[in-house]
Amino acid sequence: MMILYGGSFDPIHIGHMIVANEVYEAFQPDRFIFIPARQSPLKSGPTVATDQQRLTMLETATAVLGFGEVSSMEINRSGDSYTYDTVLQLSRENDDIAVIIGTDQWLQLDKWYRIDELKQLCRFIVVNRETEFNEVSGDDISFQIPRIDVSSTEIRRRLNEGETVKFWLDSDVHAFIRKEKIYEKKESN
Repeated sequence: MMILYGGSFDPIHIGHMIVANEVYEAFQPDRFIFIPARQSPLKSGPTVATDQQRLTMLETATAVLGFGEVSSMEINRSGDSYTYDTVLQLSRENDDIAVIIGTDQWLQLDKWYRIDELKQLCRFIVVNRETEFNEVSGDDISFQIPRIDVSSTEIRRRLNEGETVKFWLDSDVHAFIRKEKIYEKKESN
């Protein structure tokens, strides 16, 4: 089994890491791949961190987790990052692929690019996000974890305002962010 965990990861935070750890422990996949999106079609605007910074944060997180690999395949691809294209490419290596998504994404799968074809190539592990419990249908898997309402958007805001994010980020990821001054308020001229 190959499990894919995609997203902006701008930055990867403790909520992402808990989801990854819980799913990894439950399924024990042959491969667990973090795939940062170049540009998510359902999100507006570019990421704040550079592609290289996001890759470094993910590499740091996988070292802390003790499993997983980081792929730059979507970053290297031009245009929007479509899960269909990624899964199609990886399906040549493995025909048992699961993609981790949150309840919020599962509820808008009808907006996903080539969703009917994508569902033929993989199944979704749907983690409860912004809800205590979720129910899914078909071959998709409902996966419950303790609710953790941590968001990259809120972390970026807090860092920009000089507020604490202690325990919201892994300490090594946080140290990298501080060293690079990724989310600090930029002084205007």
